[in-house]
Amino acid sequence: MKTHNEEMKVSLLALAVRCALMATIALPLSAYAADDADALTKPSSSVDFGVLYSSQDSARFGQYNGLNKKGFYGLGGFDVRGGDGYDRDKNSALRWKLNGSDLGTTSRNMGASIGEQGKWKFGIGYDELRHNITDTFQTPYREDTGGNNFTLPANFGGTNGGVIPASRGLTPTQLSAFHTEKEYSTRRNGSVGATFSFTDSLSAQIDYNHLEQSGAKLIGTGSQAGINLLGGSTGRAEAVAMIMNPTSSSTDNINAALNWVGDKAHLTAGYYGSLFHDDYNSLNWQTQQTTAASNCVGINCYVNNSMSTAPSNSFHQANLSGGYDFSSTTKLVGGFSYGYNKQNDNYAPTLIPQISRNTPNPYNMMQANGLPTTSLNGVVETTHGDIKLTNKSIKDLNLSAGFKFDERDNRTDSNTYKYMQIANVAYTGVNTPYSNRKLQYEAAADYRLAKGQNLNLTYLHESLKRWCSSVVGGAECVSSPASEEDKISLTYRLKLIESVNFNAGYTYADRRADTTNFLANAGNYAVVTPVSGSAFNAGNYQGFVAYPYASRSQNVGKAGVNWQVTQKLDLALNGRYSYDDYDAQLGVQNGQSAAVNVDATYNYTDDGSVSAYWSWQNGQRNLTSGAVNNGVAAFTPSQIIAPKNIWSNKLDDNSQAFGLLAKQGGLLGGKLELIGDLSYSLDTTTYATDVPYLTTCATPASLTCGVVSPIKNELISLKLTGNYKIVENGKLSLSYMYQKLNSNDYFYNSQQFGYTPNRVMPNGLQDQDYTVNVVALSYNHKF
Repeated sequence: MKTHNEEMKVSLLALAVRCALMATIALPLSAYAADDADALTKPSSSVDFGVLYSSQDSARFGQYNGLNKKGFYGLGGFDVRGGDGYDRDKNSALRWKLNGSDLGTTSRNMGASIGEQGKWKFGIGYDELRHNITDTFQTPYREDTGGNNFTLPANFGGTNGGVIPASRGLTPTQLSAFHTEKEYSTRRNGSVGATFSFTDSLSAQIDYNHLEQSGAKLIGTGSQAGINLLGGSTGRAEAVAMIMNPTSSSTDNINAALNWVGDKAHLTAGYYGSLFHDDYNSLNWQTQQTTAASNCVGINCYVNNSMSTAPSNSFHQANLSGGYDFSSTTKLVGGFSYGYNKQNDNYAPTLIPQISRNTPNPYNMMQANGLPTTSLNGVVETTHGDIKLTNKSIKDLNLSAGFKFDERDNRTDSNTYKYMQIANVAYTGVNTPYSNRKLQYEAAADYRLAKGQNLNLTYLHESLKRWCSSVVGGAECVSSPASEEDKISLTYRLKLIESVNFNAGYTYADRRADTTNFLANAGNYAVVTPVSGSAFNAGNYQGFVAYPYASRSQNVGKAGVNWQVTQKLDLALNGRYSYDDYDAQLGVQNGQSAAVNVDATYNYTDDGSVSAYWSWQNGQRNLTSGAVNNGVAAFTPSQIIAPKNIWSNKLDDNSQAFGLLAKQGGLLGGKLELIGDLSYSLDTTTYATDVPYLTTCATPASLTCGVVSPIKNELISLKLTGNYKIVENGKLSLSYMYQKLNSNDYFYNSQQFGYTPNRVMPNGLQDQDYTVNVVALSYNHKF
């Protein structure tokens, strides 16, 4: 199920040697003496340009660096500075700067600034970043990346979802309609900013950013049932297709502040605003799957579907922060902010026009009078406050105490929405505006036990409340309305001798959550019975608590040592272990994580060094859950008896990496510098599931339990660079990079032609393995 592409196959060692030797090619020299005085009083400017070649198309390799296509790229950058402020003979503080980097790729940035040091400054900037997502996505839909209306070719025809193989048995005509789309999302950001000092104590600043996004990201969709097709049968519910969700939007941000600084106090008042606008209000697509055999022809085999995109919204926030020094040993700092978030876009159309002569036309996603308002009228108010007092009046003892307050008050209207489910079944739902409030109290003491020895003790108490206001019907919207958590941390630091630093710490946290009020009608308001899952908050099982809201005890230990063995050799070793235990009958039971990091640096000469590192990480999570057994749901208390109706799952994440970096300068009379960087990483995820109440658990064909194939990513990278000084201010750089990714994820198996589930449209997405060779030549000149 993979696609492997390898080009430019050469011996790594041979090519590494070649790159190092090529950097030593003799070039004409025109050295000249530098004026040391000018170097101290004039700015250093530089410009660089060159060319780069990449050997393979790969969206994964070029995910953010812009090198996603095989071929040549231009390299360019500059950093030019000037102004009378650099001239000590002129009575001026005026300085200016022009800069740019990565100009030949889609991760370029440029900027310019000018100002008088200590008085004013003005700057503009532009940066661009393209996120290359995949170059293996195949689709039969006709629409460009970034569009919002995806249609099928008129001759694509339908597929019978009532029989097997349905989407696995596409016709030659249907298969010929598939084409590859390169998925990406591009961000372009322009900025302008200014600062001005009115006096030595009073200054102001303002920054404005305009961000535009284009392109698309993949999204899974399901089709609507209940549309009768001309020729017989109806459109299939939940026919799954992956399509390109447009990222066509803009965001305007403004940040302004007024700053005052006194002898003992400082104060800042500010404003932050963000205006988000989405260019679309809906995403539209067609599906071709029917519930049974049909004599439909052409476009009458299709169902038109629609879903909303991200709504436009605005956010405004006022900020105030400051501090006061009561004395040289006692200081107080704090801050306050209030934010107002508004979202009131009109809802996307609920009437979906269908193909002529298919019925009903249009199809109404809502029941009669089911849409209570034309927009959400969403309002969320956020409030933050913090204050911290520090005192150093006692010898060898630093004390601090702090308080934080954060509240998210959702004042959105709660309404009843009567709509049609994707299976064309009437459903009554209520939106439940969620709010929360968090209070934090902290006290800390740091005591100097002796020379080179410190002990830090910190206590933190957190109180969290969650609620929904004025919900229609009075239902709760949270399974845990409150929690209290106490956390205590102890850290010891020791400077054993001048060259050895040791630290060790332990943290214990105890979270006590209120999970007794989880019974609430947050399901279908039209169906309320004591034996229905809808009678429970979010359809939860009796005894199930999601781990972010469950009571939990946590133990964390960490230790590390840094040792400067000699003037040339440094060693470091750090480790961390944590264990979380959750008090929930169903859900996550416990989790643990461990990490070890080792690194060493050896400076064998003034111009030469070797560094190496190794890291290892492991994370595990264990959960139990319930399922329907013999027609009795697991939320019935009598059913939560292992192993009668309980299954378990274990998640295991492993990661390890090592690297080696070598640098040698001073070659060829100080003109040549060589750098080598080799790294390797391996990340593996494994799932193991045990379903003891199933007699077929051990049957390989059932795939209901056991250990699945590991999800694995293996990355090898080699970088070699040679820098050769051809003139006093000119440097020629030759670089080579080899990078290879081996990826294995069974998720992609179900996306292949002939292997999809019955209702899923194939898309051919692949594990994005790659083997890429990159060679770059550039010249840097300073002046």
